Amino acid sequence: FRFGNQTWDNMFHTLASGVPIWTAYEVLLLWAYANGWAPMVTFAENPVWVVAVFFLVPLIHEVGFYFCHRLLHFSPLYEIAHKLHHRNINPGPWSGLSMHPVEHVIYFSTILLFFIIPSHPVHMINLASRLGVSPAQGHTGFDRVVLGEESSFEASYYAHYLHHKYFEVNYADGMVPLDRWFGSFHDGTPEAHEAMKARRTRRSA
Repeated sequence: FRFGNQTWDNMFHTLASGVPIWTAYEVLLLWAYANGWAPMVTFAENPVWVVAVFFLVPLIHEVGFYFCHRLLHFSPLYEIAHKLHHRNINPGPWSGLSMHPVEHVIYFSTILLFFIIPSHPVHMINLASRLGVSPAQGHTGFDRVVLGEESSFEASYYAHYLHHKYFEVNYADGMVPLDRWFGSFHDGTPEAHEAMKARRTRRSA
């Protein structure tokens, strides 16, 4: 790790590359809205659509993340960019946006969908904020969020911890069952582990 410390390394890549590229995408889209290059809808014009897009943003985030993530595991892109992120085998919150600049460009590119989806700037800012902030949560590695001594609820964070451990499972965050549909799901059970090993055996045969 840069500086001989995982946390300092992760903070460097997040702040030196991640935040500027995130900001550049937001500035680009705000400029596009202001100059008529991105289709803008206001609440006064179409309240139903404006409300609907708020509910679509998490799905856009999830599906966009899945396909960008699969692309980053394509061998040349992995070697150029994504392996920097995967040095974090035991990730922490700062690992979430600790990426190569090429990966940041790809990761935040989901924002560009608002060049074709009619929306309000607040929708774009919502998606950009999800892309920028949610990786910190997703890299904590916790299976459950505990509330008091007897209450807890399941988190999707453990699934991404398994992705960092095994590299080829759990490309999505779990809101949409894309990993189940595409055969890359792993829930930490022995059965899922055997299924992963079987896939590896088939590939190497």
